[in-house]
Amino acid sequence: MVFAATAGNSVDTPYTLFYKWAVAFIRAENVKRMRVLLIEDNEDAVHLIRDALTEATAARFDLARAESLAIGLQHLSEGGIDGIDVVLLDLSLPDSHGLETIHTVHAHRPEIPIVVLTGIEDDTLAVEAVQAGAQDYLVKGQINGNLLVRAIRYAVERKRAQEQIRDMAYHDELTKLPNRRLFLDRLELALTQARRKRQLLAVMLMDLDGFKLVNDSLGHAKGDLLLQRVGDRLKACIRSGDTVARLGGDEFTILLPELALADDAARTAHKILDAFTRPFVMEDQELAIGTSVGISLYPADGTDAATLLKNADSAMYRAKKQGGNTYQLCTPAMKVRASERLTLERNLRQALDQHEFIVYYQPLVDLRSGKIFGAEAVVRWQHPEQGLISPAGFIAVAIETGLIVPLGLSVLRTACAQVKAWHTRGYPLRVAVNLAARQVRQEDFVTQVTKVMNETGLAPEWLDVEITEQMAMRNLGVNSAVFDTLSSLMVQVSMEDFGAGHSPLSEVKQYPPKTLKIDQAFIKGIGAKSRDTDIVKAVIDLAHSMDMKVIAEGVETQEELDFLRAHRCDAMQGYLFSPPVPPGVFEQFLVQGKCLPPGA
Repeated sequence: MVFAATAGNSVDTPYTLFYKWAVAFIRAENVKRMRVLLIEDNEDAVHLIRDALTEATAARFDLARAESLAIGLQHLSEGGIDGIDVVLLDLSLPDSHGLETIHTVHAHRPEIPIVVLTGIEDDTLAVEAVQAGAQDYLVKGQINGNLLVRAIRYAVERKRAQEQIRDMAYHDELTKLPNRRLFLDRLELALTQARRKRQLLAVMLMDLDGFKLVNDSLGHAKGDLLLQRVGDRLKACIRSGDTVARLGGDEFTILLPELALADDAARTAHKILDAFTRPFVMEDQELAIGTSVGISLYPADGTDAATLLKNADSAMYRAKKQGGNTYQLCTPAMKVRASERLTLERNLRQALDQHEFIVYYQPLVDLRSGKIFGAEAVVRWQHPEQGLISPAGFIAVAIETGLIVPLGLSVLRTACAQVKAWHTRGYPLRVAVNLAARQVRQEDFVTQVTKVMNETGLAPEWLDVEITEQMAMRNLGVNSAVFDTLSSLMVQVSMEDFGAGHSPLSEVKQYPPKTLKIDQAFIKGIGAKSRDTDIVKAVIDLAHSMDMKVIAEGVETQEELDFLRAHRCDAMQGYLFSPPVPPGVFEQFLVQGKCLPPGA
């Protein structure tokens, strides 16, 4: 096999890694003495191997010999991590025989390569030996010095390559910490030991407070450097037998096995929080950042890895809700909520598969003509046992789990198809569909919207996509690019719940949306509350000056309607006219020509 290094390619493949190591080995072979442990009880074989090594390489090998497996294992233990480079192993020993011999040596020191030396010429056994962990299988009567040396060299380098590749697969590339896979492996091993020895262990899950702001304001390079600094600081807070891992993003986890007391986990959490009181030195600047920590304990909070992580996650979110920079232990109430959330997630997935979600429509009404000009699509869950469930009962979990992506796409497709059907019947309506941030962050989001337009036949200019003010302002650059693309396709972008996020219109105009929907909290009791009255008037005037339409949400009284008309609000939606209704009821409104009563 020929290994070639590709110029300009900085990504190491298993092949290029092996090539580099082979070159390094050849360069260093004249100065490095290879330490070989021969586990062999036959004296003639020992002499043969010693002579072969001497004949081929002069004095480049230091050969140690063990007459039994037990003595060989003792050599491996006493030699330390750098004591032995390779093991030459006979499969017929006084205290061990066959493949079990390989298994025992491999389990004792898995990082040391094994070359089998046996008198048994058996291709099937050779394959099984390699599968058991050996790097090579040599028959004693068929080897010479050069063949033996080549086998030793290749075994050492293959093992190093395997270990390095394994290291790459089990460690986070950025921080060099264990990744999720390795963390879960260690957690499973720790749980096995905890069950056997009846010990406590703790799982700590932590999320950085305000990390997104660092990325958005200072760039991802600084964000990556901060994650590395965080990893270093966390390692300094734990014991040698503990594990700190990066699960992804700004989420880290710590495994604390063999705890004497549950309070030991809390003490570690205090240590971490204290460590985060010191600013992180970032090249030319210092950054102050906190962390929220959730803790679950075995066996009180779970007896398996998934449950412990789930409960630690619930505790961490509780710490977040308390303002961050603190820790929370899992509580019975949290475990109940976590279990309920897991059940809801499972039911949501099933509901998607069984098409239990339906779309209702709330009229959008022009305040000048009083006529319906559009509809806002609102999802409902037609639960087979609980009946109709509003979004408040499931949307939050759908967003957290990512189910909002397929659900949102389903709502978009259904709404567009329905409005296209109304167009065909002679009712030219707009349709407004709400978007979640997770939907917008999908790489193929615009492509999916375009696909729905093509599938349903609805012209893009009849679609309004609605985003919340808070969502819009969180990642202004990325979102703005997406919405610019939608606008170029003639899809209208509207901002709902305006005022809830307290964003000034000077920021909003960076999009800018075509329509602002004033949050219903400002509409309720309008006229009686002077502050809200002033806010609504100001929003209407400024929006109009920026050529935006204004829709008032949640209009429920005649007094609210009269005020909005008097101050030139463009449109409204709310229970005063109609709640969200099934498509059949909505169509009756269109057929009957339902309107608001004439106003001032």
